Amino acid sequence: MKYFNKLAGILLFSTFLLVPYNAAAGEATTQLSTTIDEFVKILINTPVDQLRASGLPERAMALIYSRFDFSEMTKRSLGRHWQALDQSEQREFVEAFTQRLLRAYGRSVRASGDEKIQYEREVLDGKNASVETKVVGSGDEFPIDYQLHEIDGQWKVYDMVIDKVSIVNNYRAQFERVIAKSSVKELLQKMKQQDS
Repeated sequence: MKYFNKLAGILLFSTFLLVPYNAAAGEATTQLSTTIDEFVKILINTPVDQLRASGLPERAMALIYSRFDFSEMTKRSLGRHWQALDQSEQREFVEAFTQRLLRAYGRSVRASGDEKIQYEREVLDGKNASVETKVVGSGDEFPIDYQLHEIDGQWKVYDMVIDKVSIVNNYRAQFERVIAKSSVKELLQKMKQQDS
């Protein structure tokens, strides 16, 4: 679990630190690449030591919150267990899970700007989209596919498939193992304790 958290963090924030390249014309791709572009500008102007010491600047955090649907990500990660929580517990779980993701990502910020993102393809299915990207640099490349859904004209990321591994599916499997040994409410308590 710790290994995947670190890997996911490295790959997500590496993606945000990359220079967008060859963006496709679809609306989901345009919104995603615009967010990444602005995020990169903020990070380029923020010293790496400052990022590591105090985390992402507020403007960068605002971009993440505007483009990622952490509530949907949490709901999908919990799967059938989401319904076992009341609304208050659901909000608490979303907050704890979001903070967990942000901590993992924040610890993994890299200072490399040599790689580029190639926007390969956008696949629309009603109010859902998949934006397929490839991160290219130093002779290496790996795919990151963003799963998005449209909410009031905005395309929000609810999952990322990094080198064919879904963050949501990976967390769902981890959560299932914990819940099988205890309960969804105990998982929530563990998440909250890690958050404090």
